[in-house]
Amino acid sequence: MPGKIGLYYHIPFCTRLCHYCDFVKTAWYEEGLQLNYLRALEMRTEAWLKAWRRQEPKHPGFSSVFFGGGTPSLIDRGYEGLFRTFRSSLLADAEVSLEANPEHITEEKLKVWSELGFNRLSLGVQSFQTAGLKFLTREHSPEDAAAAVAASRTVFTSLNIDLIYGWPGQTEQLWLEDIEQALTLGATHLSLYSLTYEGRTPFARRVQRGVLTPADDTHLERLYLLACERLKAAGMLHEEISNWAYPPYLSRHNALYWHGESCIGIGSGSHSHISSLGPWGRRWKQDDAWRKFAALEGEVPDIALEEMTSLPEYTIETDRDGDAWVLETVSSGLRSLRGINLNALCTKTGYILQPRPAVASALASGLLQLTPDGQLTLTEAEWYRETRWALEVSLSLGAR
Repeated sequence: MPGKIGLYYHIPFCTRLCHYCDFVKTAWYEEGLQLNYLRALEMRTEAWLKAWRRQEPKHPGFSSVFFGGGTPSLIDRGYEGLFRTFRSSLLADAEVSLEANPEHITEEKLKVWSELGFNRLSLGVQSFQTAGLKFLTREHSPEDAAAAVAASRTVFTSLNIDLIYGWPGQTEQLWLEDIEQALTLGATHLSLYSLTYEGRTPFARRVQRGVLTPADDTHLERLYLLACERLKAAGMLHEEISNWAYPPYLSRHNALYWHGESCIGIGSGSHSHISSLGPWGRRWKQDDAWRKFAALEGEVPDIALEEMTSLPEYTIETDRDGDAWVLETVSSGLRSLRGINLNALCTKTGYILQPRPAVASALASGLLQLTPDGQLTLTEAEWYRETRWALEVSLSLGAR
C-alpha cells in the first residue's frame, strides 16, 4: 500500500506579474480562456483519478489538495466543477488549501470558498511594510493586508501568511515587526521565504545587469535565526526551514514534498511524484504552455497510471537512480523537524552509515542527532546550510 498522496492545481492567472515570481503565470488572458483552462483541469483530474483508482483500488483517498499559482483567489465559484470531480476521492479530513492575495479577499469570496470545501487559506502578504510591498511590486497596502487577515480569520481557522525577507532596506527591526504583526493578527501558520533572484524574472535580470545587489548571506542568516527565536517563543513548531505552525495546524500538503510522499500536479508548470512507480519513484513536470493546455478537448483518457505520465505535456525525470533518491531524501528531510529515518533508508538501498569527518564531528557535538531507532535530525540553526549537510550525509552512506 503506498503512502499519502495529494493533489496540486496550478492556476496561472494574475492581474499583474510580481517581479520576483518565477512560476508559470500570465496577466494576458480573456475570461473564455480561463473557463477553458478550468475545464481542462477537470478533464485531466478525471483521467488521473481513473488511473489512480486502477493502480491502487484499495487506497483510502487523497489527504490534501492545494491550489497554487499564479493567483488562485481570482476565482471563486469557477472551482465548483473541480470540486465535483475530486470530492469523492478525498479523505474525510483532507486539508484543502487555497493561495490568495489580500486585495482579493471579500466577505462573499470567503463564504463561497468555505462552502465549496476549502478549509485552509494561504495569504500572500509578503510584507506589512510599505517599502517592502513597493519593492516586491505587490498590489496591496499594509492596511489591506491586515484587513484581509482579519476577515479571513472569521471564516478560516487554519490560516497561513507568507512573508519574504531579504529585500533591500529591510532591517532586523522591520523583519521582527512583520513577524509580530502576523502573530498578532492570528496566523496559525507562517511561511517565511528568503528573497531569491531566479530564472527570467525582472529581478534576476536586474541582478545580472548589476543594478540590484542581493542581500549578503550573513544578513539573511541573521534574519532567519531571529525568526527561529521569536516563533519558538510564540509556541510555534518549526516544521521545515521556511515553515512554522502552531501544533494543530501543521501543513499536511507541504509535508508530502518534504518527506517523499506522492502528489499529482495538474496544470501548466506543475510537478508530480508517485513514490510507488519504480524502485525510486517517478517524477515528472507538466509543460508551461497554459494556452495549449486550455485548448484540450475530446474524450477523457482512460489509461494506466504509467501511461498517464507519458502524455505529451509531461516530461519525466529520467536520471533517477538510488544515489539521486538518497540525496533527494536526505536533502529534503534534514531541513525539517522530522529529519530522516536512516534505518528505513538503509533497508531500501542496502547502504550503511560510514560517517565522514564532518558528519562524525557533527554527531559528537550535537549538530546532528541520531536516535536509537535511526532517526537523524539536524539542529535548526544549521538548516540554513542544509545543502552542505545533505552532501556530507549522502557521501557518508555507502555499500556494506
